[in-house]
Amino acid sequence: MHWKETLIKSSDIKWKHHLKSTDDGRLDFDLHLPLTELFKKQAQVAMLQGMMNMLMFYVDAQKDGNQIGHEDLAKLFTDCGFRKMGKKMLELTEK
Repeated sequence: MHWKETLIKSSDIKWKHHLKSTDDGRLDFDLHLPLTELFKKQAQVAMLQGMMNMLMFYVDAQKDGNQIGHEDLAKLFTDCGFRKMGKKMLELTEK
């Protein structure tokens, strides 16, 4: 799974809005964005997805009876959208 797939969709958050009418005949909106809850939810989703990715990576390696190597970890990072980290991991293991 790519890291972008962990992003919160606006439909995941319950938006609170209050309509009020003023004496000027216009309809005013009072919109409260729950940014604190949005950030908390985003962090939870990202952490959970990361844990699931690593667990499934480990389980797949165990099924095949393979040892997890540096190349496998570099590929995992690259596939998850962290290409620089995967490349850096390979560079460090070559030294």
